[in-house]
Amino acid sequence: MLADLRIQLAWLRDAVLREVKTGATRSAIQQANLIAPTLAQSPSSVHLAYLVMREHMINRLFDQHSGYWHNGLEGLDSLSDTDRGAALVDYLGVSESQLASAAERMVSDGRHELAAQVLRWGQPRFPNSTRLAGVRRVVYLKLMEKVQQVDPFKFILYAREIDQSTPQIGAPLLADTHASR
Repeated sequence: MLADLRIQLAWLRDAVLREVKTGATRSAIQQANLIAPTLAQSPSSVHLAYLVMREHMINRLFDQHSGYWHNGLEGLDSLSDTDRGAALVDYLGVSESQLASAAERMVSDGRHELAAQVLRWGQPRFPNSTRLAGVRRVVYLKLMEKVQQVDPFKFILYAREIDQSTPQIGAPLLADTHASR
């Protein structure tokens, strides 16, 4: 399995480095959904390992080979989420209701990462909005659902964003502990 996986990852490395050299952005490389042409002939264990490692490998190679100021001017400015929230609310006039509606549409379109990003920018401008808090919770639950089988690190970070507990595997659930008394 490892010898086969190495072949697939070598192909991925070469493909990513070609893309970096042409000036592709990290998101463009990720969205290209790079699949090694010989992966289909590999066993399912190699498929799973490849898919689990792909995103992180692309990110690592991109960081190593694109320099301080990444392709597409990524990393050149120092704008914060607060600045982006100001652009949405103060300059574009986005209201709490519009922000919530847009995020809800993104969720229904399966654009969970985009919804999370937009909410990170705009929600601090409306800190008491129960609607935005509810949409944010749904967004992060959807993100957790998406990565639960393949990326435990993202799963834990998404859970932390909404204070969702992630019980240790094999640990008794709170209800089980009370039932045994």
